[in-house]
Amino acid sequence: MSHNRVLSMAKKDIILTTRESFFLYMVMMPIIATLVINAALGSVGASNPTLAVYGDENVASLLMSEQSVDVTLFSSIEALQDAVMKGEYDAGLIVSQDPKLLFSGKSLLNERAILWATTSYALKESYGEPDTMIFDTRILSEEGLPLKVRLIPFLLILSAMIGGLIISSSLIEEREQKTLDAVLVTPMTPFEVIMSKSLYGLFLGLMLGAIILVLNNSLNSPLVVLFLLFGTLFTVGLGLIAGVVMDNITDLIARMKLFQLFIQLPAFIVLFPQIPQWLGKFVPTYYFINPILEITQKGAVWADVWWQWAILVVCDILILLLASRVLRKRMTGERISH
Repeated sequence: MSHNRVLSMAKKDIILTTRESFFLYMVMMPIIATLVINAALGSVGASNPTLAVYGDENVASLLMSEQSVDVTLFSSIEALQDAVMKGEYDAGLIVSQDPKLLFSGKSLLNERAILWATTSYALKESYGEPDTMIFDTRILSEEGLPLKVRLIPFLLILSAMIGGLIISSSLIEEREQKTLDAVLVTPMTPFEVIMSKSLYGLFLGLMLGAIILVLNNSLNSPLVVLFLLFGTLFTVGLGLIAGVVMDNITDLIARMKLFQLFIQLPAFIVLFPQIPQWLGKFVPTYYFINPILEITQKGAVWADVWWQWAILVVCDILILLLASRVLRKRMTGERISH
């Protein structure tokens, strides 16, 4: 295999994408959707976490001087607990002989980290304690992800699918214009064509997924990048198969609309928690988006998600083997039924 030929063809496809308005619209669609959602619901991590405080005024004054937290004073413990329970505040601090930090179940992992660090610092400063401050920490209401976070899986799967869909469109267009046949009479092999198209789709999917995660302040771990890579690789395989099997662009779009419902099922289940979550485990994309949510929102580590990565790798291998088989058949002139 010639790496130069593979990279040259992938580069050619990327350049052609920038010249096609239809492809550019597809690439920009998930980014625009992310910006609209953040404008409507508030960008994840863009605003300061909110803290309700009851008790020592010195501690409250120190907290109010911090620019990273929005603080509100309460006149009673009951009112503070009720506000945190309802999710009106990310946390509530009760300053007493035994300080208590009460988190709302709707607060995010990064918000809890900021609030814990800030309140711990304020308590140490107020009481003159040089060592680590220990205080009671609890979660009041049932934990759940805010709507803006539950929409991230839709956007991630959409960005990955766009990478695969552009591969499909590229393959179909090259077949219709006979440029693929022209490529195959050059020294370039069918395997090199598969590799170049895969790199092309992988680049687009990773780029879009990374932008969406950055806009949502969620690209905070190498593990996130790992799952983004292997999740995009799965849709690249689907794109290769669709580009070979579908007869034309109209056929591709019509069928992909139906198939998209299946691919997006895990994201739909995340959006509506009342649906049994185990249903999503039957769809490969579950093992793409679920670990990313667990890592970014619950602080999961490799020991918690390695088995989901293993399942995703198996799905990738199977889909890429199938894609390689059908693409080789097409290139050798065999008819593929669908």
